[in-house]
Amino acid sequence: MVTPEVKGGALQDLALTLSFRADRTGVTRIDLPSSWGGVERLYGAVHDITAVGAQARMQGPAIVVLTSAPGAKVTLSYKVRQDFDGELSAGQAAPYRPVTRPKWFTAVGWALFPEIEGRGDGPASFRWGPVPAGWTVASDLDHKTKGERSVVDVKDSVLTGGEGMQVLERPSDGGGRIRIAFHGDWKMSEAQLADLQGRIAQTSADFWHDHGEEFFVAVTPLAARPGETVQYGVGLGDAFSLWATRDVSEADLRHILAHEHQHAWFPGRVGGVRTGADEPLDYWLSEGFTDFYTLRILLRSGVYSLEDFAADYNRILKAYASSPVREAPNGLIKAKFWTDKAVADLPYQRGFLLAALWDARLARATSGKADLDQVVLKMKALAGDKGEIGDAPDNLKTAYKVLGGGDLGADYARYVDGGARVLLPADLFGDCATVRTYALPSFDRGFDTATTTRQGGLVQGVAEAGPAYAAGLRNGMRIVAREAGDNADPRVDLVYRVDDHGAQKLIRYKPQGSGQTTYQSLELARDLTPEKRARCARVLGGG
Repeated sequence: MVTPEVKGGALQDLALTLSFRADRTGVTRIDLPSSWGGVERLYGAVHDITAVGAQARMQGPAIVVLTSAPGAKVTLSYKVRQDFDGELSAGQAAPYRPVTRPKWFTAVGWALFPEIEGRGDGPASFRWGPVPAGWTVASDLDHKTKGERSVVDVKDSVLTGGEGMQVLERPSDGGGRIRIAFHGDWKMSEAQLADLQGRIAQTSADFWHDHGEEFFVAVTPLAARPGETVQYGVGLGDAFSLWATRDVSEADLRHILAHEHQHAWFPGRVGGVRTGADEPLDYWLSEGFTDFYTLRILLRSGVYSLEDFAADYNRILKAYASSPVREAPNGLIKAKFWTDKAVADLPYQRGFLLAALWDARLARATSGKADLDQVVLKMKALAGDKGEIGDAPDNLKTAYKVLGGGDLGADYARYVDGGARVLLPADLFGDCATVRTYALPSFDRGFDTATTTRQGGLVQGVAEAGPAYAAGLRNGMRIVAREAGDNADPRVDLVYRVDDHGAQKLIRYKPQGSGQTTYQSLELARDLTPEKRARCARVLGGG
């Protein structure tokens, strides 16, 4: 049970109460939220731990040890309050910590709920406690379920509430519904955003043949400078949590809305992926294929035009080409996913391009009778109703071979494990578009961006032979803002506003290294009549 505790008109804490039977040994260990999504020490938000029916003691900062009669009924209670000052802001670490503001709250279940050791896949239930007057609460845990919830189902959730919180609802086929919760005022139209999410959800349901389902989106504001547009998102099964600056527009959010909604299927319903420390090894599929279907769903739904599709495609192609780690082996992704942004971006890019490559190859091998759509639907069938059979990478191999595409084992070894560069064929989309291949100077910012980011913008690792040093950037300066530039295009000037020991100045340079890099771009055909546009929308969208 979760209860928002309001005193004097302001939220004080989220009070959590859990009831369960103690272990037969009489000693029950409870793991408090500790780390998730690269965010550590989540237990810092937990306080006032008490137990009824057992004696409680702490074993380190994140384990509660309960001693009781064997099998006794135990009630564990604790409170959660955000463990950082002020508002959640853009530019901080991933925003997964619980947020408790005076008039509202948001929390991802992984950062809120504990786990009884040894019962991670056991049954669980959820309910709200008394809701303060004038407040509204909402969660995907409000959804009706076909069967019994598990502990993982409860933790893979988002909970939000507040005084005057808006919850907009849109219907979908088969009795389903989409709900979106908002706090405060936004520059965008909340109703139009809800319509957009409903349109994406309807197209997804049609593709996946999953109608009548519920989906929930919690939109949390991020503090930022005027005009700054930043957004983060995380998919949570039948929900996702979105954090955004208040100046974002519906257009800014199209990709992330569709991407996080595709996580309702990738990877859980197509077979699942590895968990724990090994999970990033499968992100090429769970994130890369999600991005591939994000673009397809947006084009199929009409949310994207052909030009929008090409622009987003080119963003991914350019970022991949300019990545300093584009040919890194999969093992590096496991080691540095949470600490190096370039490494974190790589599985999205690599998986997207492999999906495009394998889609075209299968279509050619079967003379157009099958493509990746049939593969992922076959993966879903292999996984079963709840995605519990096998795992997604193996299901992909099986489905691809059964449908006539051949064995992907050599590609897994070359591209996924070995990190070989993925290049797309020029005729990937027939006469609708051309993939152009060309060379540019290597992209080089000239300093260690990963370490600089971890140091809060304090510049580190400036290469004396690089372009940033030549422009005047030095170790120890602090980056205040990036005023201009493209983080993937060596032809466009980067402009940083820096603080040089109290004096602010602009550093401008072209981020070009000494070598050359092969780039690719998607160029739409020029003779796009209305009839051809309609046909090419089907071709690029997987039709």
